Amino acid sequence: MTDSCLTVSGRRKLSGEIKVQGCKNSALPCLTACLLCEKGRCRLKNCPRLTDVENTAEILETLGCRCAFCEQEKIIETDAENVFGTAIENEMMNRMRSSILFMGAMLSRNGEADLGYPGGCEIGLRPIDMHLGAFRRLGVKIEEEGGMIRCRARSGLKPAQVPLLCPSVGATENIMLLMAKSDGETVIRNAAREPEIVDLQNFLNAMGADIRGAGSDVIVINGVKRLRGAEFEIMPDRIAALTYMSAAAACGGKIYLKDVNPEHLSICLAVLRDMGAEIKITADSVSLEMKGRPRAVKRIKTLYYPGFPTDAQPAFMAAMTIAKGATVFVESIFENRFRHAPELVKLGADIDVNICHAIVRGRECLSGADVRAFDLRGGAAMVIGGLIADGTTCVSGAQHIERGYEDIAADFEALGADIKKNC
Repeated sequence: MTDSCLTVSGRRKLSGEIKVQGCKNSALPCLTACLLCEKGRCRLKNCPRLTDVENTAEILETLGCRCAFCEQEKIIETDAENVFGTAIENEMMNRMRSSILFMGAMLSRNGEADLGYPGGCEIGLRPIDMHLGAFRRLGVKIEEEGGMIRCRARSGLKPAQVPLLCPSVGATENIMLLMAKSDGETVIRNAAREPEIVDLQNFLNAMGADIRGAGSDVIVINGVKRLRGAEFEIMPDRIAALTYMSAAAACGGKIYLKDVNPEHLSICLAVLRDMGAEIKITADSVSLEMKGRPRAVKRIKTLYYPGFPTDAQPAFMAAMTIAKGATVFVESIFENRFRHAPELVKLGADIDVNICHAIVRGRECLSGADVRAFDLRGGAAMVIGGLIADGTTCVSGAQHIERGYEDIAADFEALGADIKKNC
């Protein structure tokens, strides 16, 4: 992966209006679901042009699915009628975590799947044991050998009750992809409740599936014989929206975000109000105004949805580095999600990390420095740190940011920031 960087000149208030991109964490499973379509084409609208989306499309094409992206209209069209592939090379699997969803999609389409272990950001172990255990329960024979996972469902899937040990988003999505086409009823208990799960359910149902319950902890899948082509619009990206709101809360100013679902942001909007932000919402927009430094919030703990999202934690930590007072962050989802903290310290932040706890004592200002993005959301936090700091900050490893933001530099420029991409 080629290293790239962003140069940020800080201490500017943010002001302006932007349209929030389509959701990465919805686009990837929905794009993978296109593999299940045996007749007709699928069109995904509001699909963001991200490196993870491009990597997913590349995998689809190696399996025999044709993909065409209209960047101007933000539409990707797929034709999976002639899919033939049942294997994915390790190199492709290692590019992103969501590649594991091809296990369920390939098994559903062709009854077998040979693939390596998924890659993605190094924010924690994120084992796939729940995926494999659930698949075995549903009649899939699995062998793990030589760094490969070999799955076979030639004798047919066996619909069943599937209780998950924790509400894993990936495991929930993988089971939905596997069992959408089956003979009988599959029930997922302790399912993930994220809005992206609802989006996947709605897209699969548009293709002819019979799935209900997404958004609750029980999802019922009544298998159907075939799925057909469909058109579907990807939901707005709630984490991208929270990134821009966190930055505005830290820098001050007033921003207006279009194409947002405020219901998906409720817990974080409450935290932003506690920080001193004035927030107004409509059915599909949010405006945020911040006057002066943010106030510290006593404790922020990441939880499964509808709790505070782990993906928003790095951006909020960056904002809290200049808050009035101290904030304790508790990371309960991933064990290695504070890699951005030492980089924020390079900017002058006062942060103490102890395993899954971090104490952030706000300072009046930070100072520009050279920092590095080690993962997607940590990279966004580095950009916010640069926006806060006096002087110039160079954020290397910006290719990680491109996995989840179409053009973070252009978006912040539209809000009045001084930020440039240097390839």
